[in-house]
Amino acid sequence: MEILQELSIWTKGDELQGKIMVGIGLVLVLCLLLGFKYENPLLKGMFIPICLLTAASLGYGSFITYSRTKHLKTLTEQYRNNPKETVKMTLGKAQNDHKIYIILKIVWSTLLILSVLIFLFTVKEYYKGLFLGLFCLFVGFLLIETFLHSRLTHCFENVSRLDNLSIF
Repeated sequence: MEILQELSIWTKGDELQGKIMVGIGLVLVLCLLLGFKYENPLLKGMFIPICLLTAASLGYGSFITYSRTKHLKTLTEQYRNNPKETVKMTLGKAQNDHKIYIILKIVWSTLLILSVLIFLFTVKEYYKGLFLGLFCLFVGFLLIETFLHSRLTHCFENVSRLDNLSIF
């Protein structure tokens, strides 16, 4: 039953992150509406990347909130019917997610560094705003992935310890 508690804590943490992402997305919508009024070329350049970050926060946050609630119910039901198989299946999925999170962290970090370097060598205000917006976008994506990965790693280290398996 401890395994189910660990999985429940992980799922509820992801669900909370989804709610926080939706809240941040709503704040970004307000910022976009206020920033759209001004004729500053830096703000105009930042507009599209911040719109993408807003869409990702609202969309992915809503998806996580909705899907994790259903996932916990399904996982609990499967665990009651066949605990060993459910743990094995969940650990396999966690291992795949772990690999994906590592790749995504590298991608977002590389794009973040690239946007900073291009920002430093850009002269026009609009393009400075664009690369500053891309910097914000990649930082946002990196934070999202890092929090999801951290929670996944912590939870599944505990689950594999409880199940006497070692995958991480």
